[in-house]
Amino acid sequence: MCGIAGASGTPDTDIKVKKMLVALEHRGPDARGIYKAENLSIGNTLLKITGDMPQPLAGKGALVINGEIFNFRELASESGIRTNSDTEALFSLIETRISEGCLPIDAVFSVLSSVNGDYALAYAFDNELVLARDPVGVKPLFYLTKKRKEKQKILFASEKKALFAAEREIKDLPPGKILSFNMKNGSFKERSLKIKEPQKRISDEFEAVFHLKAVIEKALELRLTSASGIAFSGGIDSTFLAVLAKRINPAISLYTVGLPDSHDITQAKKAAEAIGMKDSLKIHILSVKEIETLVPRVIRATESVDPMKIAIGIPLYVVAKIARETGKRIILTGQGADELFAGYRRHEVFLEQGSEVIDREIYSDIKKISTVNLERDDMVTMANSVELRVPFLDKDVIKTGLAIIPELKVLKKDGFYIRKYILRKTAEYLLPPELLWKEKKAIQYGTGVQKILNKLAREADFSQRGEKHIEKYLRKIALEKGFEFINY
Repeated sequence: MCGIAGASGTPDTDIKVKKMLVALEHRGPDARGIYKAENLSIGNTLLKITGDMPQPLAGKGALVINGEIFNFRELASESGIRTNSDTEALFSLIETRISEGCLPIDAVFSVLSSVNGDYALAYAFDNELVLARDPVGVKPLFYLTKKRKEKQKILFASEKKALFAAEREIKDLPPGKILSFNMKNGSFKERSLKIKEPQKRISDEFEAVFHLKAVIEKALELRLTSASGIAFSGGIDSTFLAVLAKRINPAISLYTVGLPDSHDITQAKKAAEAIGMKDSLKIHILSVKEIETLVPRVIRATESVDPMKIAIGIPLYVVAKIARETGKRIILTGQGADELFAGYRRHEVFLEQGSEVIDREIYSDIKKISTVNLERDDMVTMANSVELRVPFLDKDVIKTGLAIIPELKVLKKDGFYIRKYILRKTAEYLLPPELLWKEKKAIQYGTGVQKILNKLAREADFSQRGEKHIEKYLRKIALEKGFEFINY
């Protein structure tokens, strides 16, 4: 895991990229590297997780990547590549396609079509710079283009703050997009890695549980290391992950934050005890003063004054901070389970409108989850040099989840709705009933952070009766701190 950045178009690109990497140092405090060619530089800040492979990798071309390729051993074995590095495996595969005569964009597309992973990357070859992002958008990537003396140039980075420009100029590379930029003539080519709609549906409950259990267990196994912890609220998603993780690593740590006697603290204690993981649970009690101190840090991390992003970002920021202080470099969350398995109240309404409607909404939720949730979560964890991993958004979990019919996701029984029904049934063999069927509060309410943001906004003379009082408070903080990269 790391931060990546690059620039083209001028002889001093390496100087610009060095400045960009300084702004991304929190994403990779362990090492820094730059590759320079004619009027192009690409760079990386490294956070060591499973290996020590320096970046950029250079050969025929050069590669920097932020993320993890979880099936790299399988891909390497199929191609006769011997390596313990996912970065080296990916680079070798792309370089092989280039040797076979593929254009850079086609080489990258061909390799990434077989990848199961979370990534944002840049590959440079000859006069082409290729940017790519995983189909769900777990890892962020931003870019901008400018003309200088009639010549088009491009800059890219893992975070907007590294680009030193107003947000209106910066574009978010969409999930699944592969963008090729010709540094000679300034032209672009595009290809896309799409989340495919299922061709065959799973309508039998037993079959759905069988397949879902297998892919979730495999997804967690691929992502779990000795450096991992779990953001734990005691809800079905995090509790299921915790019990599965305990089977692989009995020493796995669970992290919970919240105000004293908040819902999440109470529920996490009950859940941890019920699954025999009381000693694994690490609790951090938030105070009003601490939340007030965290507000500007989370605004800077998320590059946003959106009240929901800040209210959700603060608890996860603290989880990552505490995890890092206790020696963890990876945090797993249950992100994506609500979107994939219909965990929101609005999904009940969609079900009443018909299977096609809820299918369409779930597919839309997955396509939008990057900008709605994932970029925020990546940035608050990486602000603490901790990598975010999301097992429920594994390629095969998504494929299986989308194939399951909506009636197994939202079950209507005796006039009541059971959301995420099939996920609960899948976890039934591991969890006691009092945890299995319990509904959970959203994190901003369950931790009590939303209530404190309301209080802080009122104390700053922004009346709750006025419109967007929390957002006005957050804007005031951002302006006072001089966060120029935020769009006001």
